[in-house]
Amino acid sequence: MDPEAAAVITPHLLAREELLWCGRPHDTTVLRWRAGAIIVVGIAALVLRSIPLDSSLAERADLNSILLAVLVCVLIAEAIVFHSYLSNTFYGVTNQRVIIVSGLREPEVVGVLLDRLNTPQLRVQRVHRHIELRGRSEKMVQPSYLPFTNPSVPPDWIGWPECYRLLALEDSRHVCDLIIESAHKLE
Repeated sequence: MDPEAAAVITPHLLAREELLWCGRPHDTTVLRWRAGAIIVVGIAALVLRSIPLDSSLAERADLNSILLAVLVCVLIAEAIVFHSYLSNTFYGVTNQRVIIVSGLREPEVVGVLLDRLNTPQLRVQRVHRHIELRGRSEKMVQPSYLPFTNPSVPPDWIGWPECYRLLALEDSRHVCDLIIESAHKLE
């Protein structure tokens, strides 16, 4: 267990709730991919600015390079927000629920009761190093991440089925098995 995550999760435990596991996102692969995308778009903007062209193409290249520069700024801002969410996110698995503490300014606590996994309300799924607790409604396909939003708790204002994510876990298989085992004990 991560001691820093335990210190954040422990105050949110309910009566008779026992902390079985706690941790936080560790994977920087997503951040590396985002940085790579920003670098590629930034280089494209610089190349468009540096190529000497005739006057009609130069105006078009200037406009395109300005648009690419704006896109780079938006990508950088989104990467900063994404990293801020990840650095302020803590996960916990107890004998009764999964707890997600995350937020930019004030930490928000979300608790998902494990006994809901024993009903048709939620299902758990491990996707590489992530764990998803998703509503059973399959009508709408939900994107894996909406820019400028909390990646662990997508906003409910978009009208998609309920979904919670534990991102970039070191041992996602163990945590997923622990969640399923704890849910079965509640039956």
